[in-house]
Amino acid sequence: MSVPNTTSLSAPREAELPLIMELKGACVARMRAAGIEQWDEVYPDAAAFGRDLASGTLHVLREGDAILGCFTLDTAHDPLWQGMAWAVPPGSAAVVHRLMVAPAAQGRGLAKELMAHAESLARACGFRAVHLDCFLANPAALALYERLGYRRVGTAQMRKGPFVCFEKIL
Repeated sequence: MSVPNTTSLSAPREAELPLIMELKGACVARMRAAGIEQWDEVYPDAAAFGRDLASGTLHVLREGDAILGCFTLDTAHDPLWQGMAWAVPPGSAAVVHRLMVAPAAQGRGLAKELMAHAESLARACGFRAVHLDCFLANPAALALYERLGYRRVGTAQMRKGPFVCFEKIL
């Protein structure tokens, strides 16, 4: 017998920003425990999530009242991504930022669900591809994007180290 999917995706409410920051803190702690020094107090910060929320680009995955994960989908290409071997130019691609799943909910396929939703939104908005970057020292995330059909288009040197840029043509 299968368990019904009890999750839903929606826009967060402004009052939920502290919950999103708690989720980010839990994800940072999980990454650090795994030796991944990707996120910290500088990035992503509350101001970044606040801008995402205000612009309507932040999407949350809920189960009941709990926020299990989130991502941002916009068109903001990092200036450090210049020179990547994009098949689809930045103006025709949506960008995923700040994908995260609560550590207690990891292993349930929720990141895949979030990415499927991001791709669906990008298609609905007429974008031809999704672009994103991923910390080179985060093997689980790298494997996720590759399993989902994203191809590596180059590497950008960021504050925390090298990040692989990925593209998926929709």
